[in-house]
Amino acid sequence: MLLAQVDLPGLGREGPDDLRSLLTTSFILLAVGFLVGTIGHITQIKGLVIAGISMIFVATAFFVLAVGQYG
Repeated sequence: MLLAQVDLPGLGREGPDDLRSLLTTSFILLAVGFLVGTIGHITQIKGLVIAGISMIFVATAFFVLAVGQYG
């Protein structure tokens, strides 16, 4: 994934590994959430749509926590 390899300002190679791990988790969860939500919309299965939206919210929370903790 390209998004997981984005260098953030102030994070060189010596940056905290925990931050990179949280950001990678949030980007992957965000992509999977969009994929599940899209499949749910195409197949019109409300459970998949709800699961996709939930994954996107959790990914957003992970991102906010990671940036807030290490920002």
